[in-house]
Amino acid sequence: MPLPTRLPRPLVLGLAFPLVVLNLWVFGSLYRAFEAIASTFILAGVIALILNLPVRLLQRRMGMPRGWAIGSVFGLFLGLAVAAASTLLPLLVVRFFMLTQVLPEWITATGDNLASITGRVNALGVPIDTSVIIRGMAANLTAQLESVLLNIPGFISGSLGSFFSLFFLLVLTIFFLIYGGELVRNCLVSWLPQDQGLRVLSVLRRNFNSYIFNQLVLSAVLISALTPTLLLLRAPFPILSGITIGLMGFIPFGAILGILLISALFMLKSFWLGLRIFAVLIVVDQVIENVLPPRLLGKLTGLNPIVILFSVMVGATLADFYGVITAVPIAATIKALLLEPSPDHTLTTPELRPSATV
Repeated sequence: MPLPTRLPRPLVLGLAFPLVVLNLWVFGSLYRAFEAIASTFILAGVIALILNLPVRLLQRRMGMPRGWAIGSVFGLFLGLAVAAASTLLPLLVVRFFMLTQVLPEWITATGDNLASITGRVNALGVPIDTSVIIRGMAANLTAQLESVLLNIPGFISGSLGSFFSLFFLLVLTIFFLIYGGELVRNCLVSWLPQDQGLRVLSVLRRNFNSYIFNQLVLSAVLISALTPTLLLLRAPFPILSGITIGLMGFIPFGAILGILLISALFMLKSFWLGLRIFAVLIVVDQVIENVLPPRLLGKLTGLNPIVILFSVMVGATLADFYGVITAVPIAATIKALLLEPSPDHTLTTPELRPSATV
């Protein structure tokens, strides 16, 4: 009896699931074994994707050659990076360490207030003695928050690494800007049939470019809107808080997490201040996130929020922070390749030259 040329779809999906799990496990193991190298390549790729947006704009609107556009944009990027490192970064570092100094005082004052409330309850005849528990929780919370806050500079310096790591990061970024599109195309075409490889490249490029552009604009708008809002609310450390929330907005659900973290910290100073800041910032964030992205890109990925959250968790498990920032476009690409019908035509070769894509 001859074997069927096409297997049933449920059987194919059932056989594919253990292979996908095995590949993810292998990828996670390899990433942890070569984490420093992999993180440098991923970070360089993300920076190249961001810089490729103004490069393509210069090519299309001004007719500038690809090489001149790359040189102009990369030079501007280095200038802005040096300016930020010499002006804004020292200010943020000073504010950050000021926060770490006043934070234990806020936590101690909160513990004292809770203990005072407990004393008033006892005075009413209710035998409750939670002062030891409250002070223990306050001390534990102090240690946890100090550990998180003090590890942030270490994470940043560890991501950038030494001078040689920074040098290789810049070189890789230029390499990806010049040859990234051709390299990815050659890999996909060699691994897959040509039509399928070109289709995968088209979907990958569309999702990554759209996602990076969307999150970059969203992060910039959040910083521009939340920092003045915090100044008007007379919040402590408004610039540091606004920039922190805006940068966290680059990842899915990051802005909400940042607002929760900042509001919780301010609640330690004053419960009503933290509650007021949380209420105002969450409204501003929701207005921005529900109005801005649809007008920029429409439905970017078409992914359910639960699927986005699951993708982010999987990415964080496999590749930490760099898995988080790449999880959503990869998930959107997988969905498009599995569920969307193949088009009648794919990208043509001239569109895939190094001068056209990253």
